[in-house]
Amino acid sequence: MTSNGLMMSTGGGDPLINLFLSLWRYRGLILELTKRDFIGEYRGSFIGVFWSLLQPIFLLSIYTIAFGVILKSRWSFSGGTTEYALMLFAGLIIVNAFSEVLRNSSTLISRQSHLVKKVVFPLELLPIVTVTSSLLNIIPSVLVWICGYAIIFGIPAPTLMLLPVVFISYVPVLLAVSWLVSSLGVFIKDLQHITGTLSHVLLFVTPVFYGIEAAPVFLRKLLLLNPLTYLVEQFRLIAYYGEVPAIRGFVVYFSIASISALIGLIVFKRLRTRFADVI
Repeated sequence: MTSNGLMMSTGGGDPLINLFLSLWRYRGLILELTKRDFIGEYRGSFIGVFWSLLQPIFLLSIYTIAFGVILKSRWSFSGGTTEYALMLFAGLIIVNAFSEVLRNSSTLISRQSHLVKKVVFPLELLPIVTVTSSLLNIIPSVLVWICGYAIIFGIPAPTLMLLPVVFISYVPVLLAVSWLVSSLGVFIKDLQHITGTLSHVLLFVTPVFYGIEAAPVFLRKLLLLNPLTYLVEQFRLIAYYGEVPAIRGFVVYFSIASISALIGLIVFKRLRTRFADVI
């Protein structure tokens, strides 16, 4: 093994430089693992990966019937069933991706125990695979949302082209969670149950079923502390309302999220030295 390879595997040097070097060196393996994760979820099913498209269509239909037709919910006390369904589904796209990363990360290292004792493999890349796979699962849901909007209201506003900015800002958030949770999950076996419960809680502490303006004033500040709230609101602003978001807000959000991701990476690399003793 080269000294450079040893440095990358054992965590010596700057963590960000080592990460980028590992990403380049193992780019083929990362693509293969991501492909395996994404396709593996649907392997053996009758229609395969087409489930990734049918699932969001089914969910959108169910939520529309349940909340829009049966409960007659309206967005911010106005609008109709279709408006509510699109607003709700926009929130679900963001929250579901976070919940998927949260759940999968809690047992990520234990499920890949055969790689733990392989010194040459940088385990910090596994959370990147998890996040990438989850982002791929978002694509069909976004396409369904866009098609639903087009059918109901017509061609979406040009601001829809800015939607990737939302998901680019989302990447460091998901990485921070995955690095932190996957490293702690090795030592805290109950974490998989905690994350499962937390995923359900997120649906209600994030403005998914309601607009943030519908919440009491004293609760809005608490809701804004939730990092998912900003992304959900920006998704709706860009895709539904057709407005251009404040770039400064995204810069600040991305900066804070990136710092959080770096902290998560450092924690992961510090705890990694003890993984083999536990697994």
